[in-house]
Amino acid sequence: MEKEYSPEGYLYKDAYMGNPESYQKKINYLANTVQPEEWGYSETEGSYKENFILKNYILYTYDQVKEEGKIEISSDGNNMCFNTGLQTLNGNDVFAFFATCTSKVAKPDQKWYFIGFCQGVESRMKCFSKLPDVADYFTNPSDFIFDRKLELILDYDHIIDDNYERFVDIGYNDKHLIKALLMNATATIKEKLKRNYKLAIPQYFTDKGTGESKIQLLLPLFLKGNNNVADLALVVDKTNHNYIGKTVLTIGWAYVNSRRIVKPDADWLKI
Repeated sequence: MEKEYSPEGYLYKDAYMGNPESYQKKINYLANTVQPEEWGYSETEGSYKENFILKNYILYTYDQVKEEGKIEISSDGNNMCFNTGLQTLNGNDVFAFFATCTSKVAKPDQKWYFIGFCQGVESRMKCFSKLPDVADYFTNPSDFIFDRKLELILDYDHIIDDNYERFVDIGYNDKHLIKALLMNATATIKEKLKRNYKLAIPQYFTDKGTGESKIQLLLPLFLKGNNNVADLALVVDKTNHNYIGKTVLTIGWAYVNSRRIVKPDADWLKI
């Protein structure tokens, strides 16, 4: 079981989102308004658990649109919005809408107060001269496709020692056995990727220490021999000559991270 999630990123620095109950209602409204997806997540605890994936997605989307300069402010300076990248069943874009913050419980740097989510066709959006575009992670499309010409190399020490509890959680506590299983699973996924490159799912990773962001690929690890059910996800970084794997994620966290970019379309990445 993962620890309770603590919100990070620009959104909670720039805006007062309201009390937890109020914000949760707005998130629940969004989940029921946009095209259906799996937004729940069982591996986190506490008050942030309900529709966790959606809340996480909104936080990261704001980080990205702010980085790209895709935040729109009304001409009078009283309102701000950004495109969530989500749409209603009828294909209308959904935006997060903010007003100037006057709350006494807000932090000094929280200029905005979160009003709620609304569609671009709503009258309140007329205060903006134009509506902002969606976040764009696809600056280098080749990063999103597994290059079969490159070698796949695993740093077994980092993978096993740093993620030992994740292996224990799926039934393995002998490190020699874990390494043997990883070697076999890596050989298996190499062969699978030769036939279906779509098995590699991208995630957008930001290093908290350096602030550097990059695309990584998530590869399924079939450790228990069932080639239809992945047990963990291998995270790989692309270099000029190979892919390097240094860590693994639970399937749940792999889904959460990949959803930051787009809804994952792979049978092995389901929660």
